[in-house]
Amino acid sequence: MRRVVHCKHEPYDVLIDRRTKWGNPFRIGPDGTREDVIEKYRQWLPMQPHLMAALHELKGKVLGCWCDPFPCHGDVLAEFANREG
Repeated sequence: MRRVVHCKHEPYDVLIDRRTKWGNPFRIGPDGTREDVIEKYRQWLPMQPHLMAALHELKGKVLGCWCDPFPCHGDVLAEFANREG
């Protein structure tokens, strides 16, 4: 099962776009390439105690974003959420 889907094309459980607390503050262009901003999010997320404490909300859920079919910060969120105890 896909963990991150396009929020306009497929059903999802939790929206993770910029309008939500889960949104990536780093933008393609000003902050680097897609790969750069995903890596920045990967480094930034563990320093956000409120988000780390809320990861349980995402465990096992399908996440909706606008990036699919491209790599996304949602892949990072799914990875972190699903490895949390």
